[in-house]
Amino acid sequence: MASLASLAPELLLLVADRLHNIEDYSALSSTCKYLRTTLQSVSPNIILRLANNQSRIFFRPSPEFLVAATARQLGEWARLDPANEATLAVAFQNGVDGMLDLALIHCGLTMPRIRQLHALRFSVINPVTDIIDQCVGQQWYSTPNFWDGGVDDAYTIDADPNTTFFHLAIYGELFAPDLAAYLDGNATHRPLSVETRLEFIKYCVPDFACELRGSINPRDAHLPNGELDPRRAVKPVGPYARNEDNSYAEFPKNNNIALVWVLQSTRWRPHWRNLRQRVAVDFQDGFEDDWWYDGGEGRDWRQRLWENVMVCQGLEGLGMIRPEMQDEWLEKIRGWREKVAALERTPGETWVGRHCTYDYPFLLGDLRICASGYVGGT
Repeated sequence: MASLASLAPELLLLVADRLHNIEDYSALSSTCKYLRTTLQSVSPNIILRLANNQSRIFFRPSPEFLVAATARQLGEWARLDPANEATLAVAFQNGVDGMLDLALIHCGLTMPRIRQLHALRFSVINPVTDIIDQCVGQQWYSTPNFWDGGVDDAYTIDADPNTTFFHLAIYGELFAPDLAAYLDGNATHRPLSVETRLEFIKYCVPDFACELRGSINPRDAHLPNGELDPRRAVKPVGPYARNEDNSYAEFPKNNNIALVWVLQSTRWRPHWRNLRQRVAVDFQDGFEDDWWYDGGEGRDWRQRLWENVMVCQGLEGLGMIRPEMQDEWLEKIRGWREKVAALERTPGETWVGRHCTYDYPFLLGDLRICASGYVGGT
């Protein structure tokens, strides 16, 4: 009786496209040497689709894990053409689910990359998530005398540290190439626009604080002619979808606020400061970013840029916070500092109401704009 191993390679690839999930693909590839060799030619897009079919088993949290794994590819696709970028911005409106839907069309994974991602779970994802939990999670809330001086940033935040990790990782995966081009002075690189970045923050790092309230100061959300600034407006779609009674279909957590709290936390920042000091002195000693950001008067823009570049490097980049993984990053960190020091012109700013962000991907500025009027901005 004929077996699968007797099929021509092109027929076997058709069989692979009809598999149900990544577990089926792995089992089929393990059957014999011929099948393993032939199935290595399966399209990465098919591998991604098969992985997505088991995302709630092997790629948790879903869909954030697979979005982080494909976000860099998705960003590169969007940079190819303004129409692609516009499509990406619209996909953002359905949150990370919309990003994954688009990735399933334009992106892919390989089995070697999946094995790398599995290793990252233990070397980067879990340990860094534990640090984030100390900043905005249960470990933070469990601090003795939490509301009476136990922590220096007590606040009511409803967030999941694991999701917060992936929001930070996805932002880095999407926008790290634009940071690299900015530092290199690459005039041929077409970065994703500030408007696209704000769409990502509003819908893919959803937070009820991003929705405009009746009490919000108009200067935080309106153009000079009184019209609502589209960069700040949030539509009742995706994570902000409403029921018939106008209640949230699913109440958004404090994803934006949580990420801001992490970036500013005295339990987060020392890890990065100690790493920078292994390379060189800071541009500005004791540098801190407050919630209220109006262009950063009195703060060294070079220090802000250097810190931002380090934090916004994506999945692998977040591993540099871990002491045992830092040696492999020192040369890059030194290179970033040298490039920042060589810049002569202050970065351009984009203002939305009374808040602004930089023209380069500046995570903290983007977050503040999208939650303006909620904390410290009224």
